[in-house]
Amino acid sequence: MDLDLLSFYDDFTLGVAAYQRVSSKKFKIIYINNAGATLDNIGQNHLGRFIDDIFPELNGFGLIDQLEEVYLSAEELVLPFTPYQTPLNKEYIYRANKIKKMGEDIIVNIYNDESETYSYINEMKQNKSKLDDALHLVSHNIRGDVSTSLGMMELIKLGIVGEEQLENSLDMVKKKIENIDYNIHDLVRLLYKKSNSA
Repeated sequence: MDLDLLSFYDDFTLGVAAYQRVSSKKFKIIYINNAGATLDNIGQNHLGRFIDDIFPELNGFGLIDQLEEVYLSAEELVLPFTPYQTPLNKEYIYRANKIKKMGEDIIVNIYNDESETYSYINEMKQNKSKLDDALHLVSHNIRGDVSTSLGMMELIKLGIVGEEQLENSLDMVKKKIENIDYNIHDLVRLLYKKSNSA
């Protein structure tokens, strides 16, 4: 009867696999839907085989221990966003798993590949770093030059700067305005590079 219930998962867009516990930490694959077969790159011919015979690396990943934990406790276990290193090309994929017990000895694992989500989050972190650089440029360099220029102009306006210092003061204001112009171009270039790399 439990196996009949598994057909409910046939059309799931998430991967679904069911394992029968044969003995301590020994689980046999008894069901895998099409999405799961695609994610795991296996076929229906793997039914009846032990998980760790097909995927020995899952012991290091911790999945076998987690299946055993759910079997013993009968409590659902949710594992969001766990990195997993593939044995062939050694690249990391990121899986989210939801493991639950069904009946006496069947464990169901509903899972999805979250590698694209991880890549998106990583890209957002890099873009945040670029944005932080731009904000530092605005808050430190440009604001400093604007404050200095405004202060100098106020001194000139109030007549505090004498005739002999006026030319030097105006040269300083001009230099600060040139710095502002340069920093604005640098800021635009930085933000443009950020938006093009997104």
